[in-house]
Amino acid sequence: MASITLPQRKIPIIATVAISYFVLALGAIWLTRLSNNVALLWLANAPLIVAFCTRPRREHLALALSCMAASWSATTAISPYAPIAAMFMVLNVAEAWLTFALLRRFGHGRRPLTSFASIAPFVAAAGLLAPGIVGAFTATGLWLFQGAAPGFTYLNWLVGHGLGAVIGMPVALLLLGDRQYREGLNRERVGLFLLVTGAMVGVVVATFYQDRLSLLFLPILPIVVATTLFRFAGAAVAVFATAVIGALFTLAGHGPVHLVQGSDAFQLQFFQFYLGTVFLTALPFATMMAENRRLTETLAASEARHRLITEHASDAMMALDPDGTVRFASPSVLEVTGFVPSALVGEDALTLVAPEDRARVAAVHRAALANPDSSHRIDYRGVTPGGTGRWFETTTRAVSGPDGAIATVVNVVRDLSQYKAREADLERQASTDPMTGLLNRRAFQGRLAGLVRSDRGTSGVLALLDLDHFKAVNDRWGHPAGDAALLAFSDVLRDCVRAQDVISRLGGEEFAILFPDLHPAAASAACERVRSAVAAMSVVTPAGAFSITVSIGIALIAPDASPEAILRQADAALYRAKAAGRNRVTVAAAV
Repeated sequence: MASITLPQRKIPIIATVAISYFVLALGAIWLTRLSNNVALLWLANAPLIVAFCTRPRREHLALALSCMAASWSATTAISPYAPIAAMFMVLNVAEAWLTFALLRRFGHGRRPLTSFASIAPFVAAAGLLAPGIVGAFTATGLWLFQGAAPGFTYLNWLVGHGLGAVIGMPVALLLLGDRQYREGLNRERVGLFLLVTGAMVGVVVATFYQDRLSLLFLPILPIVVATTLFRFAGAAVAVFATAVIGALFTLAGHGPVHLVQGSDAFQLQFFQFYLGTVFLTALPFATMMAENRRLTETLAASEARHRLITEHASDAMMALDPDGTVRFASPSVLEVTGFVPSALVGEDALTLVAPEDRARVAAVHRAALANPDSSHRIDYRGVTPGGTGRWFETTTRAVSGPDGAIATVVNVVRDLSQYKAREADLERQASTDPMTGLLNRRAFQGRLAGLVRSDRGTSGVLALLDLDHFKAVNDRWGHPAGDAALLAFSDVLRDCVRAQDVISRLGGEEFAILFPDLHPAAASAACERVRSAVAAMSVVTPAGAFSITVSIGIALIAPDASPEAILRQADAALYRAKAAGRNRVTVAAAV
């Protein structure tokens, strides 16, 4: 069995809810129980429903029991239904709990009426479903107790309890809920709130005191003013004041409601309809204003964060229209790109991209427009005000508006020049011989394999070169002199071949040349120029001057041959050149 032991500080809250329940129940039974039936405006459940929504679950049992006692006391005090007071106390509290359960089921159990989207679930739960379900049991009970028409009882219960909860809950939320319900109502504005409330009460009293003119429209203006100035608090107090004052005057025989032909019960039901209209005018307006205010504050905070980030970020930020026109450029654009941010606004962002990369960048921009929920990144060459090219990286993302259309495209630009330079340097170091600056063996083999895979018929010629008697040079003149010979030989190779030819030092005194798209006869002539230049060259070193020669073997690069087979053919040709006396060019037998 659940315990109802509570901390002392919780007891005043529960007592306040129970006392409010008793007073409101007593007033409803005394003033609105017309046509010998149930009360036609039941506000008592409102504070209990709010307590269920705002208080911890461990307090719910104590709240329910205390309000059941309040309901039983009010019924036995002045109602002719005292013999069945137990039934009413169970049904009243059950209706409040069912309303809370439905609000939770709809996702608004903890903070009802805090958004426009919560209005419809609130009206459905508190105004229709809960009183509609419990009203069926009430109608059956009264029919069994006194033979009251079930349909008449059910309608009175549904309207009276539904409208009472809808009208009373906003004020109860204002008093028992958190500060979100009191937005716009602070200590500095209490005087203005009292002044507006007093004016509104005066208008409502003037409207319902007389019964000669149909002035039910008159309170709408002060209600709208109160709602505009104080949002939820203004709407809650305005609707509640209209309900209480209008009901008192109507029950006392005054007010424009009596211009409606019908019984007292029918006139009170018409007044209930009027109150429902007032509620559905004020509360949605209040929630929309509160939402707009929260949205404005969120946007202001977001804009402040955005400005803080954009003004202090090292990366450049730009906002573009969907067509690529620059609409915003952060101050860091000047540091990253060299362009003055204000000068870029209104310009096409592609003008910042080197012509050879504009197609790729435009394609990424289109991809961002087509996929607004994803980010896209691209490296490209950009231009600077001085005309020099630099590498940049841009991360781009399209932002959709409320209607789903692309509103803007956000670009974050980073300077990659240093990164690209380091990348190129590392790539150069990984692919070149550190002493001569020529391609190393691994990089050269990759070039050869790529040429073989190009499938263009006769792809070119491979030449292998080996300096003659190079060990003797090192032994006689020393290794520094040998290094000088290698460097001089590398210079000769660069001078004697085309820019598109690929030169490599395979290791030691062994070199290679790749002649793409060159016939064997032309390659042989180029190699002969190399051989003659080397033979005529004198290597001058501190240890003395000497000359060197080179032996060369060349082989055709055919697309149907593997790189290994081509290397073997060129190596066999080189071996024959050495065997024939060195200092000569020999073509592979297959050529």
